[in-house]
Amino acid sequence: MPPLGPFAGLLRIHAKDVTFLQRLLDPLGVAVLFWLLLGPSRAFHLPGALLPPIVWVLLVSAVVLPSASLYSSFRQRSLISLARRVSSGWASVLALLLLLSFLAKLSASFSRFDTTLWALLSWLLLLANHVGLRSLLRWHRSHGGNQRTIAYWGMPPAAQALQQQLLASPWMGLRLEAWFSPVQPRPDETPSLLPPCGGGLAEMRHWLEQNQVDRIFFSHITRDGIGFEQVLALFGDTCVPVIYVPAWASPSMQFRTDQIGTLHCVDLWGGEQAVYERQLKRCFDLLLTSLGLLLLTPLLLPIALAVALSSPGPILFVQDRYGLDGKRFRILKFRTMRVLEAGDTPGLRQATRNDPRVTPVGAFLRRWSLDELPQLFNVLLGDMSLVGPRPHAVDHNEQYRRLIPGYMQRHGFKPGITGLAQVEGWRGETASLEAMAQRVDADLRYQREWSLKLDIKILLKTLLRLRSPNAY
Repeated sequence: MPPLGPFAGLLRIHAKDVTFLQRLLDPLGVAVLFWLLLGPSRAFHLPGALLPPIVWVLLVSAVVLPSASLYSSFRQRSLISLARRVSSGWASVLALLLLLSFLAKLSASFSRFDTTLWALLSWLLLLANHVGLRSLLRWHRSHGGNQRTIAYWGMPPAAQALQQQLLASPWMGLRLEAWFSPVQPRPDETPSLLPPCGGGLAEMRHWLEQNQVDRIFFSHITRDGIGFEQVLALFGDTCVPVIYVPAWASPSMQFRTDQIGTLHCVDLWGGEQAVYERQLKRCFDLLLTSLGLLLLTPLLLPIALAVALSSPGPILFVQDRYGLDGKRFRILKFRTMRVLEAGDTPGLRQATRNDPRVTPVGAFLRRWSLDELPQLFNVLLGDMSLVGPRPHAVDHNEQYRRLIPGYMQRHGFKPGITGLAQVEGWRGETASLEAMAQRVDADLRYQREWSLKLDIKILLKTLLRLRSPNAY
């Protein structure tokens, strides 16, 4: 689709100018709102203030908002994450202004209603200036404007995968102009979404000399005598930005860059919580678990009696599971089956719909997640957390760790009674490898995005979805 109108290329040329303008408009906008809502007297002439309050608003906004990374490119990133950055950046501005007004003993000089209204309207203004404008820009890109062209080097399946993502996300404004490969497919073998292959490395060199693109993407490193040095020599001999898109990448990888001296490193998996984060999460667990046990003790006794009367066997089911750093611990559950199997029993079967091993009482407990309540004691002991990746039986761990890349990385956090995977629908039986892979992806995403706020959100969603059709 052709670009819209004569101004379609202006954003490409003036992208940095637009960003600079946003850096100016954000503090000016919130300062103007401050003046309009709180009045000139309090904005400019407050007695006892070292500087006029409106100057503090300008200075703090201009310094703090850029630290929230609002002004970097979000062409290939989620607008939800941008909205979070806007919100956290503005919250930081408000917190610093509140601290300054408290230290200067000026907080009583401002109306709470007017200040709250200003804070809310300024937040909405920032959202409109960033999320709103980028939403319009994405609409413009979806209709052919502000396009970036790509030349690609890689194997046909990888080129096809890239093209699928580009076509599925037209709002990014990225268009595959030409692609080249060390393996030349026959015309009848070219994937349907791709234009004809332009040839090998020599043909790509000639094409780049005759044509202009905005980006070079590549995923292929070595094959058929073409070394990585040759590929880098060609791409380094151009003035075009070069992006490596590894075809071997997994959605569970994080790809954070680091350095050891002059050596560049890429973190694919893992990462530890800071000490204060671990302690904060542990205190949160202990507080809520203690409160939960106090409230639920009257419920635990009748459940234990019902389990004891349902079938011969112990009240509690105890089984080995992998916990933090892959170390084993003994998980506690109310017994829901007529059989007791060790976690490392070869060929251990998950519970299935209408499973004859499950007792009628056990089916009820499973449906309402009541069989998990004894794990509150696992949380008190420090083996588990309220929120985290659900622990699987040892035999299932050994099975899936060989089939799903990054599976064992989910043990970088303590296992949880509930987790992100469970509230996103990946609860209960995993009848297919794809279902387990989706659960693992959610577990690793939880580790990357962890915050106390996320834990609270997952717990609230869990309480609203105690009864699950997938729990049997």
